[in-house]
Amino acid sequence: MLVVTYVQNMRELGLAKEAGVEEVIISVQGPSRFGLLDSDGASQLAKEAKALGMKTVLELDALLTEEELSEVKLSELALEDFDCLRVQDPGLLELVMSNTDKKIQLILEGGNHNLLGLQGWKEYLGTRLDRLVLSIELPKNKLREYKEALGVAVEFLVLGRILLFYTPRNLLSAMLPEDDELRAKPQITAVGESEESPHKGFPVLENKRGTFMFHIKHQYLLEHLDELEFLDAARVDLRFDSDFELIKDIQKVFKGELGGKEFKAAYPFDVIKGFYQVNKSDVLFKKLKNNRIQRKDENYVGEVLEIQKGSHQAIRLKGRAPIKKGMELLFITPEGKEKYAPVVELKNTKLEDIEQSSDEGLVLMNYLSGVWVKSQVYIKS
Repeated sequence: MLVVTYVQNMRELGLAKEAGVEEVIISVQGPSRFGLLDSDGASQLAKEAKALGMKTVLELDALLTEEELSEVKLSELALEDFDCLRVQDPGLLELVMSNTDKKIQLILEGGNHNLLGLQGWKEYLGTRLDRLVLSIELPKNKLREYKEALGVAVEFLVLGRILLFYTPRNLLSAMLPEDDELRAKPQITAVGESEESPHKGFPVLENKRGTFMFHIKHQYLLEHLDELEFLDAARVDLRFDSDFELIKDIQKVFKGELGGKEFKAAYPFDVIKGFYQVNKSDVLFKKLKNNRIQRKDENYVGEVLEIQKGSHQAIRLKGRAPIKKGMELLFITPEGKEKYAPVVELKNTKLEDIEQSSDEGLVLMNYLSGVWVKSQVYIKS
C-alpha cells in the first residue's frame, strides 16, 4: 500500500523522503482549497521531489464558479514538473482533459457514493485515470466491493482532519471590523461550537476559497491497515495543526515496526473511525434538532448564556415573561435533566440589584449547580 501525503515546504519534503514516502501532493494558490504556494514555489518543490525520486502530484481541488474557472491558466503552473494532476471540480477536470495530457487523480470525496457513478467516471477518464479518491463515508465493506468491481487504483484517507462543512462565503471575516489586520492574512482560523448541544471545539478556517469547518476529531484508521491492504494508496494529511515530524512514526506503523494502537496513544488529537465500520449517518437525522432545548412559548424565559461557578449564571431573555425575585424557575439542560431554583439574587448587566428583569435582554441570577450553557429557562408552572 502506497502512502501519500501533502508537503508544503522543503523541510516537510525532506522529512517525507527520510521516512520513505514515495508520492507527495503539492497544492498551489488559486485552483486549490488550501494551497499557500505560488506557482514558482510549487514548481521548485516539485523539482526537488523529482530529484529525490518521488512522484509529484499537483492538487487543483477547488470548486470553481464559471468566472473563476475562466481565470485558471494551466500554462502558468509549470505542469512539466508534475507527474499527475489532482482534480475535484468537473469543469476544471474538463479543462485539464482538453488542454493537457497529464494523468489524473480524481477526487470523489464529496459525492459519488454509488458504484454506477464511480464506473461512469472511470469510463470517462479512460487511460488518463491514475487513481480515484474515494469518500470516507464509504464503510469498509463498500470500499472492498467497489475496489474489486472498478478494477482501478483507489485512494482513501487513513489519517487527518474530517471536513464537515464548506461554503464559498467568508463567514469569519464578515464578523471582523473593516480595519482589522486579520482580513489581510491568507487564512483566518477560529473555533466553533454548536448552539444545540454542548459540543464545541470545531476548527474553522477561512481563506480565499471560502470557509471550512472540520470535525473535532481526526479520522484514524492506522489500527486497521491489515483490513485495508486492498487499497492502492492511503492518504495521510498532516496539514493545518499537526507536526510533520509525525510522518516518521506513521511510516513505522505502515511497515509494522510500530503498532497502530501504540501510535494512537501518542497522537496529539482525539480520533474516530468515522464511517469505517458502518455508515449509520441516517440514524442521526432525528437528532439534528435537540428537542430538549427547543423553545416552548408557555412560561418561556430564555436560555443560559454563561455560568460562573459559585457566583452567578447569565440568562439571555428570549421569552415574554419577566424574571422576578422570589419566583421559582425551571431549567432544562441540553441532555434533558430538569433543575429548579428560586430567584434569590437578580442583577442587570451593570451588576445593579433589580427586582425584576426589563427588556434589556440579559440578567444575572444566583448560581445553580448542574445547569449547563444552552439550558432552557421557564417559570415554574
